[in-house]
Amino acid sequence: MEPRSDAESAFPRAEELGDEAGPVRCPICFSGQTWRYRSDIVDLEYFVVPPRRFDMWKCGGCGSEFLDPRPLESELPPFYPSDYHAYNENHDGFARLLVQFRARSRARSYGRLIPNRPGRIFDVGTGDCRHFDELRRHLDLECAGVEIQPDIAAKGRARGYDVLEGTLETVDLTDHVGTYDIVSMNHVLEHVVYPHTMLERAHDLLRPGGHLIGQLPTVSSWENRLFGHNWGGYHYPRHLQIPSKVGLSGLLEDVGFSSVTIRSAPHIQSTISLQNSLVRWGWRPPMQNGKTPIYGVLLIAALPFETVAWLCDEGGIIDFQALKPPSSPLQ
Repeated sequence: MEPRSDAESAFPRAEELGDEAGPVRCPICFSGQTWRYRSDIVDLEYFVVPPRRFDMWKCGGCGSEFLDPRPLESELPPFYPSDYHAYNENHDGFARLLVQFRARSRARSYGRLIPNRPGRIFDVGTGDCRHFDELRRHLDLECAGVEIQPDIAAKGRARGYDVLEGTLETVDLTDHVGTYDIVSMNHVLEHVVYPHTMLERAHDLLRPGGHLIGQLPTVSSWENRLFGHNWGGYHYPRHLQIPSKVGLSGLLEDVGFSSVTIRSAPHIQSTISLQNSLVRWGWRPPMQNGKTPIYGVLLIAALPFETVAWLCDEGGIIDFQALKPPSSPLQ
């Protein structure tokens, strides 16, 4: 077994729990005030059926939700099929325009946080690094990161980037500690077994005064309440926890970050929620990379709702940002 932080020593592993173990501790705030919340969530995008049942539990302490029993790290790879969108997605049409807008927006945001050029960024879950290419069209950056899939990491290195193989929780970071202006983790924290450990190591990577930036789904949203068990943010069984805004803020502060900000992000996740609803009701079209042939139509249909939710700070996807204090006690 790999070592765990002091905080996570109070958080039992799945193999440590028996039938009489009772509610497990929340992986976001470590509260034991948890209960079984949903047992009717299935994979409506890739139709992965895990080898054992995982229910969604809710935390009364912070409002976050998480899978119980906790999947073992050895169980995770089969949750991601070969046609998983992050490994295959090539955007075109309207979706391509949205991707380009996102890259420009992120470059402007990152640029305001980097005091000198070139800036240095470390990305958790780099994929094949095509997003680095997009960012560098707008900002002078040195880019590095970590990717769990060896063949995907190799594609990133082929683009000229320093990509480590493995997980942030376990990879050797000796040559990287304390050297980055920004650590980014977009749609990663919800996928990992030990989110506290991941954030601790992200903290280690940053120079004093550096920034952690990320994006992930949140249960604190209109979309979650509207779509229920069809909500795209569950992304079962790949999302192991979905924090509330309060839970995420507390977790970041517990790790040692300050100046935490959390806000709704412009996004189109409700397109997946709409698609999930249709599939749940019996529609079975051919799927490509987790998407139906009418995904583009659903995307356009979702935009009015997504826009209003974003403006009201009630969107299903949130951006978060936090500062490693210039004189951090954990430095």
